[in-house]
Amino acid sequence: MRRHHADEHGSSVFVYRLRRLFDEVTYVDESRRRRRFSNSYVGERTGLSRSYIDGLRNGRNTNPGLNVLTALAGFFNDHRESDTAPVTVSFLAGDDSEPHGTDDETLRERLIDQDVRAIALRAGDASPLTRRQILAMLDVLEDKTPTRGQPDSTT
Repeated sequence: MRRHHADEHGSSVFVYRLRRLFDEVTYVDESRRRRRFSNSYVGERTGLSRSYIDGLRNGRNTNPGLNVLTALAGFFNDHRESDTAPVTVSFLAGDDSEPHGTDDETLRERLIDQDVRAIALRAGDASPLTRRQILAMLDVLEDKTPTRGQPDSTT
């Protein structure tokens, strides 16, 4: 329904994606209810005016600059769930594919392997710092360039 409404106003993929972010990136209030962020709140955190954000969401402001896209991506990255794809300027601008879709299919394919599943389950219980350390170790282990003093495995 929202997509149809955005199309009626000649809006872009940007409007659709921004609306979706406002719908999906939420917070829990004092009463433990899930709430959406208001234009005013986002404006205070990004330096944009409430009315400008309203215009972006409704398709009236159709050509946001890089500083606006960067501010919005930063806000939604700061407030998104840790297990969701990061919001990029390219994604907001419509240059990027959806963050869900191909990545989810690739993940499903890789999780078929029992070792991959075991690693993922253990990493899920780890602290954010430990997960970053695990990723750094994987980067080192995947590096194909032999380090000084190590034999080249290709010979």
